[in-house]
Amino acid sequence: MTQNIAISINRFSRGGGMESYTFDLIRAFSSPNRHIHVYATKFDTTLPEYAQIDPQLINQKHTPKKLRPFFFTHQLQKYRQANEQLISCNPSDHADIFICGGTHLGHVHNICREPNLINKLLDKLTIHRNRTNYRTAKSIMAHSALMARELTEFYGVPSEKIRVVYPPADTERFSPASPEEIAAIRSRYGFKDHETVFLFPSTGHKRKGFDMLADFFTQTDLPVKLAVAGSPLPRPMKNIIELGFCKNMPELYRAADYTIMASLYEPFGLVGVESILSGTRVVLADNIGCTEVMNDQAGFFFSRANPETLADAIQKAVALKESGKHKLANPAEALTYNPSLHEHFGALQAMLEAV
Repeated sequence: MTQNIAISINRFSRGGGMESYTFDLIRAFSSPNRHIHVYATKFDTTLPEYAQIDPQLINQKHTPKKLRPFFFTHQLQKYRQANEQLISCNPSDHADIFICGGTHLGHVHNICREPNLINKLLDKLTIHRNRTNYRTAKSIMAHSALMARELTEFYGVPSEKIRVVYPPADTERFSPASPEEIAAIRSRYGFKDHETVFLFPSTGHKRKGFDMLADFFTQTDLPVKLAVAGSPLPRPMKNIIELGFCKNMPELYRAADYTIMASLYEPFGLVGVESILSGTRVVLADNIGCTEVMNDQAGFFFSRANPETLADAIQKAVALKESGKHKLANPAEALTYNPSLHEHFGALQAMLEAV
């Protein structure tokens, strides 16, 4: 079993999916006889996981902010120890395992943004950095088959270098609640019994497809509400309620009737799995990566290219809610993989041993 493990991440602090994934790995690897180096540009020393690591600061205090990602890997190599295996959770070269949670060419292909000179230059630098990351990695863990396809089609990475391993979810934190508990939570949030509440977790409304959802919810006469958890709304809108930033996501998943996303680009989308584990079905665009691990019991799926399919999915969801059979009694039956950290850690260990 590997003893000398190193993990690289931009910032060792609460943040997005890759930061959460890093903490999962630390909890899984942590043991009295294992030494975990973590390379990062910033450390939150108040986190409980901080006590489980040997922090290695990559000092970028005098590096321009937009250029910091491009200098990170060079700085890391100066400090990296020869006898450790590196798991890269951020763009780094010479990783033993490179964790691919998304590619920049995939992002550019799916997200339309202003084609100004700065964006073009940063895109070019980022794509070049991606190529060196993938080329120098001994092995790549793709968090979805979508990622594996982008690696081979966009970057020419040999398929034998890639292994698809879906990301873990906290199977203890995200779990179903009793009807009585759900009713109490809904009452606190002001969710009406006769309304079908669709939870929309988002800190980036454009990429998450808010515009498409808003077009439907503001025009429909169905008894529905879109509950937005995360970034503020641009203005008050019919049938849309703003919850703000919410720390207790398991509670929100349980309270909602469905979780909904219409993302332009979503390499995986762990919120879909977390919702199902909480007993709440999903309504998802079929281009979202996590739909790969869901069967028909998981909910309803639609095409971003055809708004009529969104309307159809929501109508079916409302009908199921009104029948009283919309909650999942056994969430595991709606998923086609085991999302436990133990299962994921076993696959990661096998990859480390193979390299």
